[in-house]
Order: sequence, then structure tokens, then C-alpha cells
Amino acid sequence: MTSIMAISLITGLVIAISTAINYIFSLFQILFKKPIPPTGAVEIDSVEHIYVHPDCTRGLKDFSSHVAKTIHEIFLNSVRLYGDRPQFSYRQSSDEPFKSYTYKQVFEIIKEIGSGVVHTGLKPSNETFVGIYSSASVNYALCLYSTWPYSMVPIGIYDSLGRDGVKFIITQSAVELIFADDLTRVKNLIEWKDETISLQTIVSFVEPTEELVRLAEEKKLKLLTLDQLREIGRNNPVDAVPPKSTDTALIMYTSGSTGEPKGCILSHRSFIVAIFGILSSINLTSVAKDEAIPRVLNYMPLAHVFGCGTIVALSLLGGEAGFWQGKVEKLIDDFRDFRPTVLAMVPRLLNRLYDKVRLELRKKGVIGRVLFRLAIRGKLALIRRGDFSRNTIWDKIIFEKLRQSFGGKVNRVISTSAPLSRDVCRFSRAAFSCLFIECYGQTECTIACSQTLNDMESGETGIPTPVTYLKLVDVPEKEYYAKDRIGEICIRSETVFNGYLNDKAKTREAIDEQGWLHTGDIGRWTPHNTIQIVDRKKNMYKLSQGEYVAPEKIEDAYSRSRFISQLFVYGDSLESFLVAIVVLNDEYIKQWSANQGYDYQGAVSAEMETKLKQVVLDDMNREGKKRGLMSFEQVKAIEFIQDSFTIENGLLTPTFKSRRYAVEKKYKQLFKKIYKKVNA
Repeated sequence: MTSIMAISLITGLVIAISTAINYIFSLFQILFKKPIPPTGAVEIDSVEHIYVHPDCTRGLKDFSSHVAKTIHEIFLNSVRLYGDRPQFSYRQSSDEPFKSYTYKQVFEIIKEIGSGVVHTGLKPSNETFVGIYSSASVNYALCLYSTWPYSMVPIGIYDSLGRDGVKFIITQSAVELIFADDLTRVKNLIEWKDETISLQTIVSFVEPTEELVRLAEEKKLKLLTLDQLREIGRNNPVDAVPPKSTDTALIMYTSGSTGEPKGCILSHRSFIVAIFGILSSINLTSVAKDEAIPRVLNYMPLAHVFGCGTIVALSLLGGEAGFWQGKVEKLIDDFRDFRPTVLAMVPRLLNRLYDKVRLELRKKGVIGRVLFRLAIRGKLALIRRGDFSRNTIWDKIIFEKLRQSFGGKVNRVISTSAPLSRDVCRFSRAAFSCLFIECYGQTECTIACSQTLNDMESGETGIPTPVTYLKLVDVPEKEYYAKDRIGEICIRSETVFNGYLNDKAKTREAIDEQGWLHTGDIGRWTPHNTIQIVDRKKNMYKLSQGEYVAPEKIEDAYSRSRFISQLFVYGDSLESFLVAIVVLNDEYIKQWSANQGYDYQGAVSAEMETKLKQVVLDDMNREGKKRGLMSFEQVKAIEFIQDSFTIENGLLTPTFKSRRYAVEKKYKQLFKKIYKKVNA
């Protein structure tokens, strides 16, 4: 017994001494080692204020000498180099291990699918479009890859565009074959089929019911399962018809406008250049022999450029993409068991992670909150000095458990698709204790900016990739001027898309005569010459989960509410929901208050206000639902204001539209207050 106590005491002393030594060593680093300054962009044109990556002052990097000129060639090269490595992994539940397809197996499967598609009557050419109406899954990836050997063009279809948006894509693109992953989507496709839709064949990832087979026959649609299509292709193999670098690789629809979705045409060349640009920025164009093979768990829609770009980049590196089960509540199980080395993250997930850890520590009272702040500050102080060690006292107390929940192997984190708040970014950087890269891009240019390896600052998106020119241009209506280092971000690069499908007018609006893509995002140069996204030029908000919302469309829906005289919908790119300020319809409020037993004399009492806010908000959301607003377009909180918007007070235009910039400026503090109240 005595010997056990002695051993325990000695072990405890050793741990305490080693912890103290580590802490003292860390403290010395913080005191005597200077932080590493971020790499800044370099201005190469003082008239137009054009900036580039510091390695590109004499010209952008040229990757044309690389062996692969198309996505298909990237894959063939990887099959040759890494044939027996796992490429795509998946599972159906947390109770089973991940199963894998090797690069060689994927090669055979996509040949079967592609041959099957051609056998249905589609021509193996760059004029043939194939739709994929599915959540992210291994089957989606296989169908995606099956199009490229035959020069066909995949088009991702996703539900967040709404029913009308999905039908618009199917109609505009004139797809004759669509892959669908569940019976609800199969049923929708069958029901939507009419003379305006060219659809001839639906390939279901699951066995259709007899009822669906009957409905398909009535609409003269061919309904196959993916297994049946593969068998057809296996029995009727078709030689590959490889694409050229200038051919269209993808058409990706974006919801970033107030009208119908826009189909961005991306060539093989532009997509590959974009991927090389970002990989070059983060020093990952190849994998060293002593470095772990890149592994990413993919939960992001492959119909979006971030998700699709991630799995193509992995193929280039000989890496492995794992696919989640498709259930949000099981996502952390998938991370833990797949053990990724690279986390491709969106702000929505990082926000949830931050909130969860903060809530757990808040339960421990003042001590927990103080420890949380000290841990982040302590870790960031080391990271800014190039020390990513994971054995500090803060790791033992807080961060190690979190890293293990993601499998414990993460060495890089990449965040993009929407702005990430400074607080969440600092926490994430400290928690994962590895390279944490914030990026900026959009469907029209794939990726434009990225933090570099020594950029440890939070809340910014780095510098132009080595394949990109970037400049800011004046936006006088919002009082943004390039001379003040703030303005609309414009991109010139081989990564820029070829235009919008069947929409030359919108293409001309996006790309000017000099080839500059006008992104609509407002950027500001920091003192380090890194870029921050601070606003949108147009009347659009991009929420923290990446969805674009058009406030005027939402205001129009809500204006049907009898309670409302005027309203203004507002969104913050660091928040996942919308809020609004409301000018009440005085006449109707008098009627409502009398029915409710309130004495309303033109001012809302405190007692009446709480109930009235909920009643008005419910009525707004009811009107919004009637008019087809998506859940993320619905307002979550409102405040009442007394003063109407008028031409005289500068809040209305002569055509009686809200002057959005003026309203946002006047009520900025109120909007902050609403968000703070909801998040409390």
C-alpha cells in the first residue's frame, strides 16, 4: 500500500514538474520571441491599386507545365500513382466501420456509370449536361467523376434554392438525365415533368416503389436504379472521350441574386488553376514522404464549389475523402471515427463548436470563463510565434479533449464559404493548434484569397493566391473609395468563370471589358496588406452558413402583414439568422389592442410590447411561409421603431424604396442590440 502511494506521489510530482517546465518555457517564448508578421500582398499598380501575392510581382504563377490539364487527367494520374490507396470512404451508421473504394476501384465504377449513361442515349460530348440531385455522398462523388471521362458536364441541384429554383435549373440546363438520392426527390422529378422539361431518365440511388415506377411510366420517363445503370455500363462498355482543358468541367448554380439561380460555367483549366493556387498558398501542392496522407471528411454539398473543389484537390494529392452519414447529429461520430488530417470547415460548424465549449465552461462559473479566455490568449500568443505545440497546460485542461473528438489527427483547418467572426476564429485557431487558414472565394472564381502559413491573424482572408490579381474599386453610394483602401473586390485570373449559362446580360454585369470579375463583396486592406470582407455592394446579405438572402424580397412578403406599416430586414454575415425593425400600422394596432383589452394611445406599453412582438413576428413568418420563403429567409427577432422612413429624413428614395445604406447606418446599434439579445 505504501509503495503504491509512493509511486502515485512520484508520478504526480513528475507530471506537475513537467507541466511547470512547459509553462515556463512557453512563457519565455512569449516574452522573448517576437510574433511572426503576416505575409502581405504587394501593390504592383499604384494607379489602379492592383495587388498580388508577394511571389508574383513579376507575373502570376503558371501551372501549365503540370502533367494534368483536366480534372479527368488529374484522376488518371492519381490512379497510376496511388491506385491501391483508398479514395472514397463511407458508412451508413455509427455502428459500422468506414468502407472504402480504392482509386482503381473508383476508375472501374465510374467507367460503368459513364458507359451506362451513354447507353441511355446521351452523347459523350461537352454539350451533354447531366444533373445530380443529391446530398453529399459517395454515390454523388462517383456520379460526378463518371461524367468527366466522357466530356460530359455535371450540374448540381440542391433544395435550398427552393422548388422554383430547382425547376428553373432543370428547365434552363435542359438536362435529359438526373441522378437522385432519395424517393422524395425522385417523386418530385416525376411530378414536375412536363413539356417544358427535357428530362428523359431518372437514376435513383435507392430502389423505387411500384407507385413511382407507375408514375414514371405515365410520364414516359425511364426510371433506373444506380445498380441497374452500372450493370448496363458493365455489359456495354464505352471508350472514354476525354475533355480538353478549355472544355466546360462544371456548371454550378449560385443563389446569389434576387432573381433566378445563375449557372456558372467553369472550365477544366480554370478549376485546376484555382486548386493549384490555393494548394500553393498553403504549401500543399505535394505530400512529403514523412507526412500523413491527406484525409478529409466531407459533409459539404458537392453542388457547391468548396465541396467539389475539396474532393478534386484530394484526388490530386492522392488523399482520401470520407463521406458523412448525412445526419447532423452523427457528424461528430463521423469525424471521430474517420480521423481526418485536414478539416474543411464552414463557419456554421465552428460557431456551434465555439458555443458548445463556451457553454460547458460557463457552467463552471467565473473560474470557467476566466480559464476559457486565458487559454485562448495563451495559445494564440504561442501560435503567433510559430509554436503549435499541443502539450501546454491549456491543452491538458481544455483543448485536447476537443481535438480527440475530431479524431486527434488534424494538422490543417481550412475555413471558407462565409465570414468567420474574430472570436470564433481565435478560439478555433487555439483549439486545433495547427495551421488555420481562412479563405475567400465565390462560385464565379472558385478561390481568390487565402491566408498564408505565417498569417495568424483572425477575422481576415489573407492575400490573393499566386494565380490572382486583386483590386478594390470605388462604391460611392456607400462611401467606399479605393484610395482609402476599401471598396468592391475585383478579381482578374484564369480562375474566373466563362460566364452564366444562357445569360449574356448578367455575364457582362459580372465581368467587365478588361476581364475583371466584380464580386459584389466589399473588402478592406488591413495594415498588414491582408484583405477583410466587411460588406456587400448590392442589397444582399450572406449569412454565416453561406446562404445569400435578398432582403427586399423578404420585405415584400412581410408587407402583407396587417400589423406593419414599414419594415426593414437586416442580416449580419457573422450571424446565421435575420432580424428586422418594424414601423407599426397604427390603425390596425388600435383595433388589435382594443380586442386584446389594452389601452393603446399611440405608444406601446411595456406590458403590451412583449405579446405584440410575438404576435407580429408570428404573422410575418406566416405571410412569409405563404409566399415560399425558405426557413433561413424568415426573420428570427424584431424591434419596433417610432419614426417612419421618409424622403425628408433621407431613409426613402423618391420611388419610395428604403435607402438601405442610410437605414443600416442610422440603426446600426439597434441591430447589434437585437442580435445580442437573441444570442444572450
